[in-house]
Amino acid sequence: MAAALATFVTRRRPDWDALDALLTRQRAGALKLDELRQLDALYRRAAADLARAQTFYPDTDAHRFLNQLCGRAYAAIYQPPRERWPLVRAFFRRDFPRVLRRELRFVGASAALLCLGALLGALVVLWEPRGAELLVPAPVRQYIAQGRMWTDDILSVAPPNSVSSDIATNNLTVTILTFATGMLFGLGTLFILVNNGVHIGAIGALCIREGMGRGFLDFIAAHGPVELSIIVIAGGAGLMVGQALIDPGELPRGQALSLRGREAVKLVLGCAPFLAFIGAVEGYVSPGDLFPTWAKAGLGLSLGGVFWAYLLRAGRTDADETVVPADSAS
Repeated sequence: MAAALATFVTRRRPDWDALDALLTRQRAGALKLDELRQLDALYRRAAADLARAQTFYPDTDAHRFLNQLCGRAYAAIYQPPRERWPLVRAFFRRDFPRVLRRELRFVGASAALLCLGALLGALVVLWEPRGAELLVPAPVRQYIAQGRMWTDDILSVAPPNSVSSDIATNNLTVTILTFATGMLFGLGTLFILVNNGVHIGAIGALCIREGMGRGFLDFIAAHGPVELSIIVIAGGAGLMVGQALIDPGELPRGQALSLRGREAVKLVLGCAPFLAFIGAVEGYVSPGDLFPTWAKAGLGLSLGGVFWAYLLRAGRTDADETVVPADSAS
């Protein structure tokens, strides 16, 4: 037999008031994790009370109150999934460039390692001609010995769309490896950056030594600034991971790696669409002589300038510039 309505309301009213208060805090965005669990439990109890009221106390104020309360709780708990495009836009407008600005010291260290490798590779080839045999791939040396760029036949072998697709895939592989090998306490990232720099510097120096410096510039001018910037950013992400493993600070190593790794992944994900775009430039614009060198150089410098202007300015606010990285907070 059902209890009197007044008894039912008196016994259950504290839970209803608690649920109503949590819903008010939820709308204000002030709920904590334990309060979310409490909200779910109280909603389930209120739903059971609503079923009881529908059976024994229909068309009463208690029934109508519970119906409204459960409706609000249901809407709060079972919210429709957020649209993904606004999240993607927010990431590229705000999150990605802000993370990069916070981690500029790692990106700068990555750039220094790449430049160091390029300088070493160039010096070895310029000072010791036989150094090219160690640092420059044999097929590239054969083309240069014939006075031809190894890129001259790219478009005769495959159409531009296929070339750009292959280039984008290769660039993505290099980017991911540069980042992922940071798990080797940063040593893998360091090796890839220096090795890529040596490779670039050695080939450039060999081209200059053989009087083909303009051909080398002609090929790299359009895509080089952005492509090398992306490699440097991925290197910075890898160095962040390595630093978290070597010096986790006051946090356990696993927790430090998790916190820093999330920030590093944002840098790599942010580079992905730019990799696809610059792959298209490298496939359609860089090879061949359809575009003059000055036009390629102008395009490359413009793309590089726009890319870095975006990274250094997008989402900038006064609060953004005073954010303290998570791993340095006490």
